[in-house]
Amino acid sequence: MHLTFCILSFKIIVPLNGIGKSGVIFLTEILHPGTVSPGSGVNFMLLDWSDLHWYNASMRKKRMIVIFLLGLVALMASACSQGTITETISLTGALTETLMPYPSDTQSATPLPTGYSSPTPSPTITPTATPVYYEVQLGDDMISIGWLFDVSPEVIMTANPTVDPRAMSVGTSLLIPITPMPEVSATATQALESSSTPDLFDLGEPDCYSDSLGGLWCFVLFENTQNSDQENVSAIITLSNDDQTQQEVAILSLNLLPVGTSLPLVAYFQAPILEGFTISARLDFSLPVMADDQRYLDAEIGEQNVAYSDDGLMAVVSGVIDLPEDGPDSAYMWVCATAFDADSHIVAVRRWDSTAAVPAGQDLPFELTLYSLGGAISRVDLVVEARAVDEE
Repeated sequence: MHLTFCILSFKIIVPLNGIGKSGVIFLTEILHPGTVSPGSGVNFMLLDWSDLHWYNASMRKKRMIVIFLLGLVALMASACSQGTITETISLTGALTETLMPYPSDTQSATPLPTGYSSPTPSPTITPTATPVYYEVQLGDDMISIGWLFDVSPEVIMTANPTVDPRAMSVGTSLLIPITPMPEVSATATQALESSSTPDLFDLGEPDCYSDSLGGLWCFVLFENTQNSDQENVSAIITLSNDDQTQQEVAILSLNLLPVGTSLPLVAYFQAPILEGFTISARLDFSLPVMADDQRYLDAEIGEQNVAYSDDGLMAVVSGVIDLPEDGPDSAYMWVCATAFDADSHIVAVRRWDSTAAVPAGQDLPFELTLYSLGGAISRVDLVVEARAVDEE
């Protein structure tokens, strides 16, 4: 700590008579040792009092006052020198109290004890889907049941190894191995601009039906009105309400769509389905087949027969496929059967597959069963596809 007192400037009126020059010099040395310059910060005004008489009592009184003032000035000047006060503080004794943390909003990491190991996180438990069982009805087979649940017959047979698919009795309980799918959430999108189908194609209105799982089957009849066969045809079917849409790609049951032929495009919407939806369809893709393409064979359906159930909700279709003798062997044969109700709405679609290659000129019988998703079946249309064996 430093205590400093300082007088910057002051004036002293000193009578020369009675003090003399020696007194003035003495006073200057007190204030600023070694200098008598007026620039030292003290200004002297020398007055000539030679005409005054010192023996006068009033003069003596004034002289005493002057001497007192000079002493006071000397005392104050001595305080202008700076001094330093140093205080030494020494700590005695050790700190024995426990330090308490100061409260803070910033979190600090808590040190872990030596040898600590982080626990292994427990795996997330995924809920298992409720098993789906189906009770076999009259006229059911593995193919029709697979079509109903959108799974292959082989998967159903694998899940039910004790059941003979050729001797299933009515009432047999089958486990349907439906793979749990992520829940479909309708995504809000902008309103779709309507896109008209080209004049060379005829795309009908979609026919849709709900199934027992809450999904939706949709069929769209597509007619090839071009002058060449079409391949890999697909369409986009859209469900929409006020501010939400769901879309699925619809495909043909066959690879080839010959000129002047109609086949249904099929799409399946998984649950949940939009409420109060409107439905639309547009052509997505179609690939023309070159005129000299030799991949497909001219197979035809000769004999055919359709037997309807009493209520018309089931139809058994059988027939024979004729393969030309002068052509190559067939790698496969497919038959697509499309069932219509009395109003020409598609109510069922199914494809029959050959199990092996077919030699040229050989007839191949087939049989399949259709199950209506809507009203009674009124008619069934058949289209065959045969593809030649690839020559290496």
